[in-house]
Amino acid sequence: MNISEAIQIVKDVGLNVYTPRAKDAGFIKVYPEPLASLMPKISGNALKVLMALAYGLKWDDPEIVITREDLIKLTGLSKPTLRTALDELEEKMVIKRLGPNVRRSYTISSCYLKLGK
Repeated sequence: MNISEAIQIVKDVGLNVYTPRAKDAGFIKVYPEPLASLMPKISGNALKVLMALAYGLKWDDPEIVITREDLIKLTGLSKPTLRTALDELEEKMVIKRLGPNVRRSYTISSCYLKLGK
């Protein structure tokens, strides 16, 4: 018996079997416990910025290269509000800013989210 036949037998008896598909690629894996403990400690704007940064994640590359202008477009936040949210995330060690302001990139702690394959 091959794997496809075994999966079909399990489905025939009424059980669900997770079978990954190509459309599953590129999902963001969220670690619920660390994120749940973080959420009461950060503002809604900081969470919004975290999700916008997650949008820039690439598989197996922890560095996110995104401009402040792109973050402003993604979040709808003003420049000062964005800066405050980034400061907040960095203070809580959720993100780390890399490089000078002109060529800024970020990393997100893999304790909270990661891009799935």
